[in-house]
Amino acid sequence: MRKQIRKDINLVVCPKNKRHTDIIVCAASCEDRRYCKEYRRKISNEILLDFIEKHPKYKLVGELMPTGKTVKKDENIYLVVSEDNQVEEVPEKEIMGNPQKYLKKQIWLKPPFHYELVVSLKRIKD
Repeated sequence: MRKQIRKDINLVVCPKNKRHTDIIVCAASCEDRRYCKEYRRKISNEILLDFIEKHPKYKLVGELMPTGKTVKKDENIYLVVSEDNQVEEVPEKEIMGNPQKYLKKQIWLKPPFHYELVVSLKRIKD
C-alpha cells in the first residue's frame, strides 16, 4: 500500500535531504537558500509575513548573495556621476577616447559582483 501525501501547496521535496517538508520549515532551516530552486520558486514575501504574524518568535532577515560577475576581466566599466547625480555606465575606451567630456565628473570603478537579497526566517532567541 502506498503512503498518501497530503495535498498542500506549501509542501515541497527538499532537494538537499530528499524529504517532504513544509516550505516554512525549509525556509527556517535551509543553509543553501541561494542555490535552492524550490525555495526560490515557492517562497514569497506574503507567506513569510503571514508566518511571522502567527509565530512571533521568528523574524525576517536578509542576506546579500553574489549572483555572479558583471564584467569580464579584460574590460573595465566605470560609473560616471554627472552634476545632477545621474549614474551612467561607461567603458574605459570611451573615457580614454573622449576625456574632455568626463573631466569634471566623478568616476568610480564598477564593482565586479552583482548581489541579490535573499529573505529568510530567523528564530529570535530569548
